[in-house]
Amino acid sequence: MNRLAIHESSAPDLSPTELVDIRQADRLRLGRLKVAHSPGADRWWRKGAGSAELRTMVEHLLISRVSVLDIGRVELGDDTETSYRAVLDLAERLGTRYVTASGMPTSQRPDAGRRATGDTWGRLVADCENYQLIPLLVAVPGTTVSTTDQALDIARAVGGAVVLTVSTGRSAFEIESQVLEAGNRLGYLRLLAGDLDAIGEDGAAGLLATVPVHVPIAVGSVTESEPGDLMSRAHRWSGLIDRMLEHPLARASRLRGAGGSGGGVGAAGVGAAGGPS
Repeated sequence: MNRLAIHESSAPDLSPTELVDIRQADRLRLGRLKVAHSPGADRWWRKGAGSAELRTMVEHLLISRVSVLDIGRVELGDDTETSYRAVLDLAERLGTRYVTASGMPTSQRPDAGRRATGDTWGRLVADCENYQLIPLLVAVPGTTVSTTDQALDIARAVGGAVVLTVSTGRSAFEIESQVLEAGNRLGYLRLLAGDLDAIGEDGAAGLLATVPVHVPIAVGSVTESEPGDLMSRAHRWSGLIDRMLEHPLARASRLRGAGGSGGGVGAAGVGAAGGPS
């Protein structure tokens, strides 16, 4: 069943253990942490596997039965190979499945090309094999991999997979087409917190109905922080994504059974993940 996750980007001021508590409370049983190239990473994970946060985090994950979906983000550059070792080590210790990476910032290296990015990505793919991790390439504007199409081209040629960011402004058919285009190079889907805050249940219903049940759904943000209590927002996101995953046939059956009142939030497409492996 689709497993729901929340990215650290949705609440950058909270500690990793506080984010686990948010997930535990509302069926968001997976999480994404940044352990490199971010203010939060510098605050919590600067010492890598020697960080005090690691021990308490692992214990908290096991007690709460929350898992870490992925950690990131590796920036593919000249010193990538030496700088991502700590990321891979933390990923293994936290029991994650994925490690995310982005292209080289073009502002720092105007001459950096996609070929160079593909070469460094290839080394990351090979090293992830040794850690039993799956690397995911994330399209980020202003880098050598600025579009999902570029990320898919590199993943198909070299290996690994991609994170697919989908907009709630698209139709269910358009989202399905994106998922089919990614094929077996799809790691997971990312929805933006701002999009979810702005859409209602009727507009969201069935948008993700044909997403394969093994593909996780994550909520992230492209801004530093967004207003509103995270606990209440996460509760709403959980129910809303549940409705997005519900097939129209299931929705019609549920509404008939509830006499057209809409009923309570069901469990379609939401599953609980175990602790870190």
